[in-house]
Amino acid sequence: MPFSNQSINNFQLNSGNIPLAYPVRLLCPANTTTRISFPDQFLGRATSIKITNNSGANAASYDYNVNQVFANLAASTFATLDNAIINYLTVITGAAVGDTVLVEAQLIPAARSEVPIEVIV
Repeated sequence: MPFSNQSINNFQLNSGNIPLAYPVRLLCPANTTTRISFPDQFLGRATSIKITNNSGANAASYDYNVNQVFANLAASTFATLDNAIINYLTVITGAAVGDTVLVEAQLIPAARSEVPIEVIV
């Protein structure tokens, strides 16, 4: 049974009713492409993510679940992805010194019955 179809007491899992959720914070350095695989790096899946562009002048971009459609994140702004199952996140930061991006995620642990996902991103 796929992870996203599991239910508890006849309702779908979401960020408001998930037990054992745990937070993760990552700082993506300037002038890099950071690829985050939540199942491989943190043994879980993100249900909510906040992406904050710490640059005062340059935009950053992000893509989730390897769909190759990047969204722009203007300087000094943030974006959220809520109530979703997110396995992968790619962040491209600005080129200037200090153009970091902070990623904060709420994760749920992967079930032991799940087959590990190994994808090259």
